[in-house]
Amino acid sequence: MVATGVIPEGDAEAAKRQPLDVVKATHRSVARHPAFLDLVRRQLHDEYKDEDLASTGLRIITTLDSEVQRQLEAAVEDTLPRLEKANRLEQLQAAAIVTQRVNGEVAGLVGGRDPEDAGFNRAVDAVRSIGSLYKPVVYLTALEQSRRYTAGTLLKDNAIHLKNEGGGLWVPKNYDGKEHGLVPLHQALAESYNLATVRLGLDLGVPNTVKTLRSLGVNRPVDAFPSLLLGAAEMSVLDVAQMYQTLADDGFVTPLRSILAVLDSEGQPLKRYGLDVHAGVDAAPVYVLNTVLQEVAREGTARSIYSVLPEDFNVAGKTGTTNDLRDSWFAGFSGDYVGVVWVGRDDNQPAKLTGARGALPIWIDAFRRFSREPLEPTPPEKIELVWTDTASGKRAAESCPGARQLAYVAGSAPQETADCVGPAQRALDAVQSLF
Repeated sequence: MVATGVIPEGDAEAAKRQPLDVVKATHRSVARHPAFLDLVRRQLHDEYKDEDLASTGLRIITTLDSEVQRQLEAAVEDTLPRLEKANRLEQLQAAAIVTQRVNGEVAGLVGGRDPEDAGFNRAVDAVRSIGSLYKPVVYLTALEQSRRYTAGTLLKDNAIHLKNEGGGLWVPKNYDGKEHGLVPLHQALAESYNLATVRLGLDLGVPNTVKTLRSLGVNRPVDAFPSLLLGAAEMSVLDVAQMYQTLADDGFVTPLRSILAVLDSEGQPLKRYGLDVHAGVDAAPVYVLNTVLQEVAREGTARSIYSVLPEDFNVAGKTGTTNDLRDSWFAGFSGDYVGVVWVGRDDNQPAKLTGARGALPIWIDAFRRFSREPLEPTPPEKIELVWTDTASGKRAAESCPGARQLAYVAGSAPQETADCVGPAQRALDAVQSLF
């Protein structure tokens, strides 16, 4: 205003010295769980006008599970201060969604660290880069081409230089700054190797990964640039929950819902919101991917899960960390629930936390409180389990050093046997292959 001559410089300096009179937490809600109710209102607005909702005495039956909601709020409220204290941080925020794995019903939703704040709903409105949460989309795209890619396929995790549209170079690096050479596909995802992922995604074609994203039920626009392969896509917590809900439900897309029914003032049903399920991705490659996401939790970037949850819980999930440690994510599912947690700052300054150090502790604390069912997926008919030499990608025997049992879409398992397999085992494999 000074620069344009609207006010004198002296008036501007005097105004700068005045207090802002900002009152903490001005948006206190008269209702409980305002962030969840905000989602309900948005879904209602697709079919009802504001004046109808306010004046006709409608009764809304929601999907809220009060115990899940209470424990999710407690996990956020208890964990965020510990993260700030342990890492000498401040002004962290969080958002989280928990859904029923079998039907996509939203059981709990947190829009910020203060569950009574009716202001900005970060679970729905905060659109942030998702980082490595996008990698399962890339690997699923590969596993759908089972003749070319399997869990045991060896990938190159070596440096790559790409020109961007501005003529500069994009030089992605692994989080540990190292190159790992030839690594099996399952390890590349479990350890979240960037270089292997970029090379794989470029071979598949970035637009093809976007098609897979759409098949998982996510419609938010994304740019099909190479950086998308490492999560340079901005999505809400709700978007990510839809993606992982589809993975948790064997590739079937179930739109997330917060409403079960709308009743009139007399209690008579006006509309019931039933399941709206359609096939998105073939169940066989999704099953293979989910076994690798279980490896993420068992041996990979999310292995701290089993320092708290039971060893037999078989959780599947993925950590996500964005550039400069701005956003910390974890998305995962057990036998009964799917949960997505984001931790970051409202001003988009670095949160200084990886997915494993920020969002994951909240997810763990929440799931230890309310999740009761281990993940026990049933293999589709088109799946076979084969012992594999991870160093060579060849068929192995259980007794071979370093061998592990991997899931394969039928007909894609390796036929060549590793050197550690003796003549007797080769003969047995040959006979079994006939049946």
